[in-house]
Amino acid sequence: MDKEAMIKYKFYLCRKFLDKLLNENLINETQRRKIEKAVIKRLSED
Repeated sequence: MDKEAMIKYKFYLCRKFLDKLLNENLINETQRRKIEKAVIKRLSED
């Protein structure tokens, strides 16, 4: 699997997990966006 595909897959898993947390009201939309930005930053490092 190439690097870009791996990053996309990891981000997909992250979004799926964040959607679950949002649906269970464990996080709100603002927190979700903040976490997504941090994950994108972390995944793009290398």
